[in-house]
Amino acid sequence: MAHSGRDRHRDREPRRREPEEEPPPTGRVFRITDAERQDVARCLRYIDEARRALEKQQNPDNREIIRELRASADRIFALINDLEEID
Repeated sequence: MAHSGRDRHRDREPRRREPEEEPPPTGRVFRITDAERQDVARCLRYIDEARRALEKQQNPDNREIIRELRASADRIFALINDLEEID
């Protein structure tokens, strides 16, 4: 295979990782509009549709992905439902 003459990612000099920022403080308050909540619900439906499509394939290699999709959607749903309303 001919080489294009451009540097490949693996040929570049390795960069040093920047130190990670400190974690955000706990107890912060966020607002979410009804439209944003509906957008999250739409995304959760997409996750569920993808999970169901993988389940229909009945491929044993997809079991872990299916399990993680289900668990992720459940966690997001629980988080959104547990948000407290702010007056």
